[in-house]
Amino acid sequence: MTKQVRFIPTGDCGLRVREAGEGQEQSRTVEGTPIVFGVRSVNLTPWSDTREVYEILEPGCISEELLRSSDVILNINHSTKVTDVLGRCRDNKGTLMLTLNPRNVESSCDLPNTSVANDTLELIRRGDISGMSFAFEDDWEDTENGVSYERTNEKSASGKEVWIRHVKRIIGLYDVSIVTHPAYEQTSVAAREAGDAMMRSIDQQIAAQGETEEERKAREAAEAKAKAAQEEKERQEREAKEEQERKEREAAAVAARVRRLREYRRRIEEDMI
Repeated sequence: MTKQVRFIPTGDCGLRVREAGEGQEQSRTVEGTPIVFGVRSVNLTPWSDTREVYEILEPGCISEELLRSSDVILNINHSTKVTDVLGRCRDNKGTLMLTLNPRNVESSCDLPNTSVANDTLELIRRGDISGMSFAFEDDWEDTENGVSYERTNEKSASGKEVWIRHVKRIIGLYDVSIVTHPAYEQTSVAAREAGDAMMRSIDQQIAAQGETEEERKAREAAEAKAKAAQEEKERQEREAKEEQERKEREAAAVAARVRRLREYRRRIEEDMI
């Protein structure tokens, strides 16, 4: 895995335009919290039939040294277009300010006088945009001090295993982003590839540690339950499709009878004339 993207729930990111100071007409400073530590992410493997993998960025995974040495862009939807760049922090200097706290990383940026920035400011003020995310690279190869996986005792609502991915060290920080529709990021090709890499890492960990008889039975039961749930979903979808097709056939038959009846009446009227 290399560059990854994580969405910060709107309740945690606090995206806002700073209040104008005394004598100012309107502030152009956008503030938010694009990175939060110690909070469980959304499910990173929603397509898996057997596991749900959540991620926690551990406090300390980002260092002051990393922030000072990074070249971080504030942009829209992680776009690389020049017009979507809103600010930049290079070597801890620039128009974008990043502040490392025990619980998060806060951002503050005075937006430029560009059409994209002006539109963004207006949309944030209106509440139409409220999400943030960030792009990073973690030290996934170091399974002790970089990234580790924990199998919990939890079961999801569909009976899947619940795993936690603990990120202990981030080695690259690329951008923080204001996002218009963050939910879509979880279904991107890049997100799927990253999730598949996580699943392979978990498989390798299980193979290395060995699986107890109890764990094997629990896993097989979860897999069977997930398979049954999928089959039931497919059955319901199939029945719904068949019912829709039946209704369409009935409607077509009624329409045909109406056409024949109209034609029959037309011929009778012509014969009477």
